[in-house]
Amino acid sequence: MTSTTRPTTPFHVPAPAATAARPKRNVNWPKLAFLGVLLLVFAVYTEMAMGMQWRTVAGRIGPGFFPRILGATAIAVTVVALARELLARAGEKPADAVEAAEEAAEPDLGRHPLALVAFVVAAATFVALFGVLGAALSGVLFLAATLWFLDREHRVRSLIIAVSVPALLYLAFETGLNVGLPQGILPIG
Repeated sequence: MTSTTRPTTPFHVPAPAATAARPKRNVNWPKLAFLGVLLLVFAVYTEMAMGMQWRTVAGRIGPGFFPRILGATAIAVTVVALARELLARAGEKPADAVEAAEEAAEPDLGRHPLALVAFVVAAATFVALFGVLGAALSGVLFLAATLWFLDREHRVRSLIIAVSVPALLYLAFETGLNVGLPQGILPIG
């Protein structure tokens, strides 16, 4: 007769019983690395901004005013994102469910190559014409071209946005902040 039980010897170690082990947290190392590099870049940017004057002699805001605000805000947002990633609870969702949800939520980046190329061409044209046509007119042309291409269902709304946003931005920067944007061919001012 054969026995189904194993003999107990001093060298036999029984298999551990199934215990409710704490689920391991899958750390997203690429995301943490990206956020770390981004934090370093924003820290260097903010340090450079701190070297610029934040007020001019005339009492107006200087060239370092907005970069300081932007750098401090970017650092704060990046630190919050890092903390959320590091302190995320391990037991909220299984790793497979999280990966499946992230995969389903990600857009198909190769789906609209024509729109991407058109936007890049429009942005390059905007930069090239900024000094020639001026800030207001080149902004109107850029927004009109991109919105006309991307929002075909609402042509009137696209036209209103394309004219009003650059005009309001031009007025805000030219009159409110006294930045001195390029006038171009329009007799403004």
